[in-house]
Amino acid sequence: MDEAMQAEQQGGAQAPAAAQPPARPPVEIELVRDDARMRLWRHRGKSDRLVVCFSGVGRDRRQPPRLEFARIAAQSGRDHVLYFADPQRSWLNAPGLIEDIAALVEAEAARLGVAHVVAMGHSLGGFSALVLGGFTKVDVALALSPQLSIDPALVPDEPRWMMFRKHIETIRIRQAADHMQETTLHYVIFGRDRREAPQRALLRPAPNVQSFELPRVRHDSVMRLYQAGILEDVVRLAFARRTRKLRQVLQAQMRGVHLNTPLASEETET
Repeated sequence: MDEAMQAEQQGGAQAPAAAQPPARPPVEIELVRDDARMRLWRHRGKSDRLVVCFSGVGRDRRQPPRLEFARIAAQSGRDHVLYFADPQRSWLNAPGLIEDIAALVEAEAARLGVAHVVAMGHSLGGFSALVLGGFTKVDVALALSPQLSIDPALVPDEPRWMMFRKHIETIRIRQAADHMQETTLHYVIFGRDRREAPQRALLRPAPNVQSFELPRVRHDSVMRLYQAGILEDVVRLAFARRTRKLRQVLQAQMRGVHLNTPLASEETET
């Protein structure tokens, strides 16, 4: 996934000159905080939407998680963004962490006067995006290959991320589903790989949970969506609540399967 993230943060992968899209201005991102408890960056956009973007665990456990989805979360600079990373990889279980994040989101939303708050992330970041709505108002959450739980009591067959979760002293947030509010529309995209099964099994069906499975995809959904050329479209359509169009794009480009009964009104723009 690092290659996709590097390319995305630079505005896109390199391509032959004839196929290269027009250059886009860089997204200006300010580092606000960087300590053992939290890493926080900010982008100031122009829209009435605030995006809360969470980083995953990263690939180098000796280094803190880095900023992810730089341009895509900001919709190429249009939307306001708060980017969060958890250096402890606590899955929001560090004392007071999720409460601090929620307070920062609320303060930023009030300062900007935005009409909508949305959240997104991959893996640990996807888990965080799903949980956030239980602590502050979130209109839409997009989770790509999220964990639904890191608690060994709930996912005893989950061998991944052991080097991180063994350091979590107290698991306060046992599973994301406990915090997925009815007022938030959740989009969850998983690979169909068997290693994702323990996490997929914890996703509770609900009218406000729209889930998709991608065949021949493992935990690398972000890279695969990026390689298919639809990662930006997936984020844009989810934020706009365009479930029908999102389903069509995933089906056409990746043979994605929509696991829900379609919403009565799927094309409502926000």
